[in-house]
Amino acid sequence: MSIEMRLPWIALGALVCANAWAVQRCELNGESVSRANGHTTAGKSGVMRCTNDSGQVRRLDQTLRDGQFVGPVLMVLADGERREYSLNERGNRDGVARTFDGQGTLRKEEHFEDGSAVGVQKTFAEAGHLQTLRFAAGRRTVLTMAYLADGQLTELRCAAVSLVPQDREVCGHAGRASDVTLVRADGKPAGTVSYLHGQMQRQTVLDRDGKPVRGEALKDGRRIKQVFYPSGRLRSEADFVERDPNSGEGREGVAREWAESGQLTQETTWADGHEQQIRQWYLNGQQKAHQQIRRDGRQQERTTESFWDTGLPAAVNVERNGRLLGWQKYFTEAGVLAREDEHGERGLLLRRRSYDAQGVLLREERFLEDGSRI
Repeated sequence: MSIEMRLPWIALGALVCANAWAVQRCELNGESVSRANGHTTAGKSGVMRCTNDSGQVRRLDQTLRDGQFVGPVLMVLADGERREYSLNERGNRDGVARTFDGQGTLRKEEHFEDGSAVGVQKTFAEAGHLQTLRFAAGRRTVLTMAYLADGQLTELRCAAVSLVPQDREVCGHAGRASDVTLVRADGKPAGTVSYLHGQMQRQTVLDRDGKPVRGEALKDGRRIKQVFYPSGRLRSEADFVERDPNSGEGREGVAREWAESGQLTQETTWADGHEQQIRQWYLNGQQKAHQQIRRDGRQQERTTESFWDTGLPAAVNVERNGRLLGWQKYFTEAGVLAREDEHGERGLLLRRRSYDAQGVLLREERFLEDGSRI
């Protein structure tokens, strides 16, 4: 059983132990037994019924097989909610599990195998209509469909193959791309989405005023994702080669960011799943920084050229695996070399050269491991 699934039952178990069974009455095959005393149920089979008129859990029918809690379970809470499920020999939920509210309306229907959700999982609204339909496989939710009372979709995430009759048309498994408008609870459009054979072809997400928040499109084998400012201006764009998630191939493409004024502020190039180059700009359009990243196995070397907002050089830094290495250069706002620092293998400062306003060497210092100078 996953952690996410265990927590609610652990919490409920703690509640049961703390107060729900403070005044419990349990009976098995006409005999009085105790849930707290395993000797009273040892080796016995049948349905043990426990009641507590003042507890959070008012009724619990639990099946025993040779003294073990295995088989169907019925739990009724103080508000009338009823839960029906089965436990296997390992004490995990197995098979169909249903939850009904105090009015007897089915609110949840799930399928489990040894504590893990598998296959179709459904939730229903208080009025009784289907609210969400999910399909679980390999400890992941691979299909999600959420509905309003009139059947309109509010959420859609498709799988690569058709899993339920409801996904054939909207997920593009019928041989043609779908065109679905998603709506909010108030009936206003939340965006549009299109799938073909379960693969998203395009998507637009709208805010409550109908303005684009983000968009996504598959074009010529490339997945393009965009995010927008409230004004409608483009905020960021990621343009990457569409990969099979199971191929093991890394990210390849370009990611860009803009200020709301429209000025490009950053561009990152990726290849083989790693950053290769990063360029940054000031809002006035001058280049701010340029980084080149090189890899050799687990070793990474990064060279960064920084600039003042006038376009003149500010610094040149070299890093290996996140630590400064070798000679680092720093410039004044006039673009004149002001200082050079040499760093060793562990990033420690070894030497420093200081220059005057004209770039003439003033002094050179050596540093020991404790930071003292000689």
